[in-house]
Amino acid sequence: MHQPLHVAPEIRPPAAAVAVPRWVRIADAASLLMLTAWAVLLVGDGVRVDLGSVHISVRSAVRVAVWAAVVIVARHAIYVSPALPTRVIGWFRVQPWRRRLPFVLRVFASTRVPPILIGLLAVATIGLGPEVHFKMPFDSAWLNLPARWDAGWYADVAAIGYRWNYDPSVQQNVVFFPAFPMIAGLIARPLGVNVLYACWIVALAAFVWAMVLFTRLARMILDEAEAADSAWLLATYPFAVYFSAPYSESLFLLSMCGAFLAVEEQRFARAGAWGLLLGLTRPNGWLIALPLAIQAWVRADDESRRDTREWLRRGLAVGMPVIGVLLYTLYLHLQFGDGFAWYRGQAAWGRSYRGLDVLILDRVQYMWDYGLVTYLVDLPIDAMNFGAALLALFLIAPVTRRLGIAYGTLVAVIVLPPLLVGGTMSIGRMTSVLFPLFIWLAAVLPRDRRTGLMAAFATGQGFAAVLFFTWRPLF
Repeated sequence: MHQPLHVAPEIRPPAAAVAVPRWVRIADAASLLMLTAWAVLLVGDGVRVDLGSVHISVRSAVRVAVWAAVVIVARHAIYVSPALPTRVIGWFRVQPWRRRLPFVLRVFASTRVPPILIGLLAVATIGLGPEVHFKMPFDSAWLNLPARWDAGWYADVAAIGYRWNYDPSVQQNVVFFPAFPMIAGLIARPLGVNVLYACWIVALAAFVWAMVLFTRLARMILDEAEAADSAWLLATYPFAVYFSAPYSESLFLLSMCGAFLAVEEQRFARAGAWGLLLGLTRPNGWLIALPLAIQAWVRADDESRRDTREWLRRGLAVGMPVIGVLLYTLYLHLQFGDGFAWYRGQAAWGRSYRGLDVLILDRVQYMWDYGLVTYLVDLPIDAMNFGAALLALFLIAPVTRRLGIAYGTLVAVIVLPPLLVGGTMSIGRMTSVLFPLFIWLAAVLPRDRRTGLMAAFATGQGFAAVLFFTWRPLF
């Protein structure tokens, strides 16, 4: 198995000198959670979570504050020092993300805001395309900007939950996995915003967090300048326009980076938490268990490999993406009696096995018969998606040689299955989360070529923003 060319671990501040018992950490975490809930309840009208037939509702800010006070007083009566405020301040001081946050916010402002502004201008000047599928929630075309394509499905799940009429030929919301709309639904009511805007907030916030983790992960392989450029390459990539939309791509990228970073740092409880989120975010999230397992094996020392209990612990952690998809499958079984409705429902989107050879040969034959220029003019969207697919396929081997087999496998499991069952449909969007590609590009390209590629990527993303926000099919 190949190892990265060189590893430059990020310098991390020393951990807090005083270790506290686990029960204290749990009590402090519960206190902070309740205080956060109290602050949310002060400005909102409560939190409600529906899990099938189970309804959880929290409306009283006073009651939450009283429980927080009880836990805080009891904790400090038994374990006085370090106090909760001291631990919180110390935690912030040692967090590695503090150093990366200013850079990440610059990336966010430079790459996530412009597509939105381009979308506003495009709607005002060009107008919407003919394929508007959802009823717009607002009277203003500008307020309706986030209401595009799959965003309507996510908002539907967040607002009213899942529906399934047992007809896989009809598009239904069960194919959209629950993590993203559930988080949006949790914040929509306390913030008093439309669920569509709650989805947008979650997507943009997840992108910021994802960039923090991605730059830390890239810094383990690249030097400082290369790691920064890898973030710019990912954020300017043409199909990164979906990170500016109420889509689950940002959350998926976040959970992938979090899981791989945790495995690299040998923090398997954290890797399991990120893995569970992966499995609950997208239908292909469970496939990430394979590259995570490979990386866990690569990073293990000989002693860990011989320890059966240690490998059971690691195996459970890297297998959590599979647990995630099984939990959603169980929920659908209990709710509708059809656990695999999420899989059967894909048929309504035209996903069926075609084969990679057919996909490529069809386009080669078209270009042979009519010429490359005619293909680009007649089928520009297909050409964009096909180009993204070819880029990912061609880079599997170089990524594997440079970064390791786990990262090459990650590219393969994200790109190959949708290509086999859906062709080029939405494949560009799926390549937007392939962070190993951008680490590889930053590693092998000279600085001036990286800058030129960023400019080309950003131009393509501007064009993609026009298509997406004016409701042209970017798939």
